[in-house]
Amino acid sequence: MPELADTGRRIKELRVSAGMTQHDLAGAEMSSSYISLVEHGKRIPSGRALKILAERLGVGVAEISGDPVPVENTGVRRLDLVGRLVAARRQWDGGDVEGALREFRALADTEPAHRQDDVFTEAQLAIAEILGTLGRPDEGAEVLERMLTELAPEPYAEARLRTLIALADLLESAGRVQDGLRYALTGHLECTARRPGTGFHSLLALDVLTRCAYWSGCPDWAPDTDHGRPSADGVLPGPRASVDLHRALDLRDRGEPERATALLGECARRVTPAAGFPLWEKINGHYALLLLRRGEPAAARSLVERGLVVASVAQEPGFPLWLTAADAAGAEAAGDSARLFALGEELAALPDTGRSHEKAAALGEIAAACARAGDRERAIGYFRSSAELFRRAQAYRHAERARERLTELIEMRK
Repeated sequence: MPELADTGRRIKELRVSAGMTQHDLAGAEMSSSYISLVEHGKRIPSGRALKILAERLGVGVAEISGDPVPVENTGVRRLDLVGRLVAARRQWDGGDVEGALREFRALADTEPAHRQDDVFTEAQLAIAEILGTLGRPDEGAEVLERMLTELAPEPYAEARLRTLIALADLLESAGRVQDGLRYALTGHLECTARRPGTGFHSLLALDVLTRCAYWSGCPDWAPDTDHGRPSADGVLPGPRASVDLHRALDLRDRGEPERATALLGECARRVTPAAGFPLWEKINGHYALLLLRRGEPAAARSLVERGLVVASVAQEPGFPLWLTAADAAGAEAAGDSARLFALGEELAALPDTGRSHEKAAALGEIAAACARAGDRERAIGYFRSSAELFRRAQAYRHAERARERLTELIEMRK
């Protein structure tokens, strides 16, 4: 069995050779202090932590743990490929998206004789993710679908599983929730054997499955497993929080607002903006909306004001969709119709690309607030837009609910 100090030394050598700082290696899932403890042989990384570190360093787990690894004389140094991969990621993080995309494509196009499978996989996954952020999700999906044709199904094959998760996530973010559900369910089923060390990817698969299942109108397809244990090794609870969020939304839809509020309240207390601002603002926005429904406008207002301050200070580029929806609903509760209508127009003017099902749901909240404020015409317009956006996103059951509300308002107008 390899010595702990040897494992830490190998991690440090690989990190330094790749030109990474401890902060770079830690990423969002770990802390720099945790990396330092591991490198000095004072902390034993779990199997999950080793997988994360290996992926970030562009090597196999065996190269970190000290297990024998066959060496192939391909004429291309593995370390050079890993260095190029890290450099491309830095370009991406630094804002040079097109330059990073070119470098990732060059790595993916390496001749098969010189190719390192894990570097090739990382490059392809990065290409698909970048294309998604550039508003070209269909091209990104094609990259991942080609990868799947080259990866044989197995009870647990990490590269294939990561590709399934990435493809489901990309399709959901592009507003193709039922297409995403198909791949998310496949990934979850291929994880059910629960082999040692698969817990991290199982959680990611459960997260994207829960999201796709909820928006597809099939929430029962996502199993209710024990995902709430405290995370280890400094790993942030983002995927667990996302699962809780969508389960809370399902409870709300089923007419159990108290259970939904309790679950989402615990989630909001546990998750910080460090888990990812989009997820954090979504949780807090939905929690504020539930508090408003329960007749607690002061608590809801406090959440919204804090969230908007965080968004402003952090200079988040994304529009705070759910904090804005909660802000608008709070304005209606306070009798400030002018603010409600202004925020509604701002939200409605957002592009219909990306997670169109999220915009559709937020428009539904605005429409309901307008109806309560007595402006049926605005409410009708927003419910009509909501139903159409849901339909385009393949969220047909949610579209049907929006159409039902629309019909009710039209009947009342007669």
